Parts: sequence; structure tokens; C-alpha cells
Amino acid sequence: MYKIGIVGRGFVGSAVEFGFSPNVGCDAEVRVYDKDPNKSLHSLKETINESDYVFVSVPTPSNQDGSINLDIIYDLFDEIDKVIDYEAEQHPVIMIRSTVTPGTTRKIQQEYPKMYIVFNPEFLTERSAKFDFINQSRFIVGGNWGSTTKVEHLYQWRFGKSTPVIKTNFETAE
Repeated sequence: MYKIGIVGRGFVGSAVEFGFSPNVGCDAEVRVYDKDPNKSLHSLKETINESDYVFVSVPTPSNQDGSINLDIIYDLFDEIDKVIDYEAEQHPVIMIRSTVTPGTTRKIQQEYPKMYIVFNPEFLTERSAKFDFINQSRFIVGGNWGSTTKVEHLYQWRFGKSTPVIKTNFETAE
């Protein structure tokens, strides 16, 4: 059984939670952390250290000049670095699903070289996010080969081999 962690329980995180739930025939163990205590089911430490894969779906709002504000995602990785058990036999692959500018994930990976990080863009509409997640035409994962291969195995386990998993580098996925 796969252990899935979700950080951020907005429409993207909720769609991932639904996609790995028993409601749709999946027997993954799911942990959810959100800054909003009313949405959070677990602590950040539990979500990170008791998961094989962690989906990060936090807001990246626009700045006044139209650029993307990445403060929330950078702050989150600082928090993850403080709670992750680097001494554990295995720690999770952290999958960024938030909107970022090309180069962001590589910068985060360089800042935290012990973490296994991939960029995994979401192709969801807010109105039908849950349906969109379980009916994707493809999955794109960008990062280092070992981490992207692990994510490919997760998606093949969950969705079968008929949905292609396209593995690439960080910037192309972003």
C-alpha cells in the first residue's frame, strides 16, 4: 500500500486526496496537512515522514506586477527541511503541483539536495478538479531520473499503464 501525503487542501490538494481515496477504488493511505487547522488532518511532520509521496499544492498568488509570488512555497520547503527525518531509511518524493516559473524547482532542489523533489504540473479545472485528476490523459514529471521513475511507478500503480507518464527535466515540466 502506498502512503500519500498532501500539503495544501485547496481544490488541487482535495482532488489528489479524492483520487487516492477508497471512494474511487484506491487503497492508498492518505495524510493531509494544511496551514488552516480546519482543513488539516495531520501535522506537517506526520505528513512528510509517514508518506512515500507528498503532493505539494500551495498557493502561488500573483504579485501586483503580475509575477508569481513564490514566498509560500519557499517558506514551506524551509518548514519541511526542519521536520523531515533525513536519517530515515527512506524519505518521500516531494511533488510540487503549484504553479511556478521555470527554474524554481531546480533552485529548491539545489537548496535542499537531500530531498527528492519533482515538478508534477496539474491539469485541473476548479469546477471539475476531482474528475480531471482521475481522468488525466497524461502525467508529466520533471526532475532527477530516480525520483521521476518512482513517481511513474506510483501513477502506473494507481492508473495503470495506459495513461502515459512523461519524464523530463524540471524546467520542461514547469
